[in-house]
Amino acid sequence: MIVLPFGAKNADAAEILRKLVLPRLENKANAKLLRELQEGYARSGGTSIPFKHEPMEELFEMIAKALALQHFGVRLGEGYSATASLFSNEGEAFFEQMLSSGKNHASGDLGEGSFTFEGAQAPHYPELTVWRFRFYGGVDFGGDPNVYGPSSLAIAVTGRLEMIRNLRYTTSQKRRNAPKVGRNDPCPCGSGEKHKKCHGSVVKTQARADAMRAVQARVDAMRPIVPTTYQPIAAHGYGPAQFEEMMRFAQQVRPAR
Repeated sequence: MIVLPFGAKNADAAEILRKLVLPRLENKANAKLLRELQEGYARSGGTSIPFKHEPMEELFEMIAKALALQHFGVRLGEGYSATASLFSNEGEAFFEQMLSSGKNHASGDLGEGSFTFEGAQAPHYPELTVWRFRFYGGVDFGGDPNVYGPSSLAIAVTGRLEMIRNLRYTTSQKRRNAPKVGRNDPCPCGSGEKHKKCHGSVVKTQARADAMRAVQARVDAMRPIVPTTYQPIAAHGYGPAQFEEMMRFAQQVRPAR
């Protein structure tokens, strides 16, 4: 709520920064975040803002579960979950195909572009839903050295727990900068088991390799990114200079309070 509006492109971008972002930056509870933003902004030479992707992906997962219930009547109980990730825009055609092939569809626009979503439900598997999200008219993420070009594609999927774990594992493995997983380390899929007994087992490794070969062309288009920054957009006159002014103002106001 504090960081993302700096990359806003929607019609209310300037008002959101003035009415929502600045009061939160002035709040003493956000002093650590303010310091991190200032330091990251300075390191970039005034070109980008630091961003932690894990909380955003957790938020997407919760939203996907809620939308599946609201629009498709699907309550994800035991044995089902959700996962989310940010992708480079070159994978958009693939997700467009997934959304158009669904049995049921849903879409919405909250706050005149502040948050929009599109979703689809699988024909014979009601718990399987795919969602595409856009905040504040789209935010372009960066900081991943393996990805060039715009990256603003936010995708969430709900389904059986085993499938969700496979997606999480695949995403973590495609991120080249991710540390190598040892045989006795916890599996990145989140199962809680050791890697050698989960996705690192010989049987699962072979099955996954066979499946990946069958859909390699599509998988190549789904390039997950590991965002660490995003470019502040000069929406309605707000850009890097205004960000610095807002930071300075917040620092001046805090001691007085």
